[in-house]
Amino acid sequence: MEPTLANRRRYARLDLTEDTLALDLNGLELGRVSRAGGGGIQVSASSPEALVLMAVGNRMKLAIFEPATKTRTVVEVEVKFINGSCVGMQFV
Repeated sequence: MEPTLANRRRYARLDLTEDTLALDLNGLELGRVSRAGGGGIQVSASSPEALVLMAVGNRMKLAIFEPATKTRTVVEVEVKFINGSCVGMQFV
């Protein structure tokens, strides 16, 4: 059964490896990137201190780092929600 247009996401979600990290531009580990899609990312905060840096409404540049391939991509995001240690961010 095909989902209706109302139930589809605008962008597909991508599940990433457990090693994909979100870092601030100084290299501080903010957390693991658990999902990514065309609209944004979801980060599981690595510590309470990292969670404080990712307050709702904050705009920031992050480095998304994949250790296996040593790939580093810088993105600009805005924090949209926090649920426990899970942080939802939208690309801007």
